[in-house]
Amino acid sequence: MKLPVRLLALLGAAMLAAFVVSCGGSHSGGSAKENPSDPKAGWPKTFRVGLFGGDDADATILNANPLKKVLEAKLGIPVEISTGTSYGAVVEAMRNNKIEGMQGGPFAYVLGVQEAKAEAIATTISTTAKEPKYDEALLPYYYSVIVTRKGSGIKTLNDLKGKGFAFVDPASASGHLAPKTYLIKNGINPDKDMQTVFAGSHPTSLLSVWNSKTPAGATFEGNLKNLADSGQVKWCSYPDGKVGIKRTDDELKKLYDSCPDGNIVIIAQTDAIPNSPFSVRQDLPATFKAAVRDALLSVKDDPAFITARKGWYADPSTTLGLKNLDTMYNPLRDIAKLLNLDLKQLAEQ
Repeated sequence: MKLPVRLLALLGAAMLAAFVVSCGGSHSGGSAKENPSDPKAGWPKTFRVGLFGGDDADATILNANPLKKVLEAKLGIPVEISTGTSYGAVVEAMRNNKIEGMQGGPFAYVLGVQEAKAEAIATTISTTAKEPKYDEALLPYYYSVIVTRKGSGIKTLNDLKGKGFAFVDPASASGHLAPKTYLIKNGINPDKDMQTVFAGSHPTSLLSVWNSKTPAGATFEGNLKNLADSGQVKWCSYPDGKVGIKRTDDELKKLYDSCPDGNIVIIAQTDAIPNSPFSVRQDLPATFKAAVRDALLSVKDDPAFITARKGWYADPSTTLGLKNLDTMYNPLRDIAKLLNLDLKQLAEQ
């Protein structure tokens, strides 16, 4: 879901050995014929779900317990949660039929479609509310922002030229790929016009700006709000206090002008970035995919899940007028094309 908040980070292929798989039970491999008299014909006996482990695989699995419990209760079969050392490892595990489902960054999903015939069935929705609860108004995407510390001498994008700039990591959608694309579209080549570094994480990127180690940087809005709410930075927030809403250039200029020196302030907001999807192998029985989708969508009515995970799942295809959920991720394919990305290589970074 930003679920967890970091979203971000992203994709590629990896050696299957890098993936930590919990083996147990037998599984269906490949497509299976469905039997009208048995609604669970062809279903896997255990639903194996792969996640990117990040810096703490144990914590990732622990945080996935609410999802595991919901899926087991709704599907009536065991669910195994495993982690990979990279997004590429998760994709590789799906490609080799070692897992049936996965959740990762949006670019990881694009790679999963390309390499493992992944199919998005729901997307994450996250909330930054202090008391998390279902809000149908929240949208299935988020924004990356370019920030500086007021008084740094940086007021516009052109002021970034020749200056130091902190991205997050090469594979991060909101911490690198989306803001880099935005800069290129606005006539700035970060590789030539700026002195860029990779901070390694969203909090580190923002704190490097706050501590005046770099004049400007990129992060996703949720990280900015989280660090401000926890007292780690002072941020000139939007008047309505909300994130995840498209802001006009005029709104950002007014925000900058009213911001006191020394506070973090936004100078640009990127195009929308789709939230992380939950995907399954395309060759699984339609009845199974529908059951998983229904289970995921049901958590919006589960306050305990929303409190624990600070979010829920949705399928906004109809609301957004999309042919299917996969098309929501076409902008990421456009980014990959514009930046000439090797998705497999990117996933290993």
